[in-house]
Amino acid sequence: MQQPAALELIDESARFFSAPDGDPLEALEKAHLTQLTLCDMLEQIADSIPGQIDRQTCARLAERLLPLLRDIHSFEEEILYPQALESPGTAPDIETTIMRLRFEHCEDECFAEELADALHELGTGKAPGNPEATGYMLRGFFEAMRRHIAFEHEHLVRLLRASATEGQHGLVTG
Repeated sequence: MQQPAALELIDESARFFSAPDGDPLEALEKAHLTQLTLCDMLEQIADSIPGQIDRQTCARLAERLLPLLRDIHSFEEEILYPQALESPGTAPDIETTIMRLRFEHCEDECFAEELADALHELGTGKAPGNPEATGYMLRGFFEAMRRHIAFEHEHLVRLLRASATEGQHGLVTG
């Protein structure tokens, strides 16, 4: 995705996830697409350090990163995770899994605070004191986020889809 389109997706998603509505599974897929786009942008920044940094992109991401992640995490924790816990046929250890995902959200948000500071410095033209460390920090963040998204897609999305399908076929009464 080209930078302007990627930034527009980030901006539009930030507006959406501040008050998400509609089908929760579609919203989760939008969250995953947004986060993967963010990961791609962070990877491009890491690859551009130290000499070819897009300062405008860094500045925009610095200001949007943490609020966007918090809104997406709130959506998952307040809407999706309770649905997963209440889904028929849920594995007995889903509570442990959900607790781990919540903990990962906390870690991601703490990491995102530091990352936003680094992106802000890059966006204002300040050269990173240690370009390798800044690149490593960016890579550590987006690689962990990609793993988290893959796990949610493989397990949470499948569970929620199965629950929605059962509900549509009248197998679930409520």
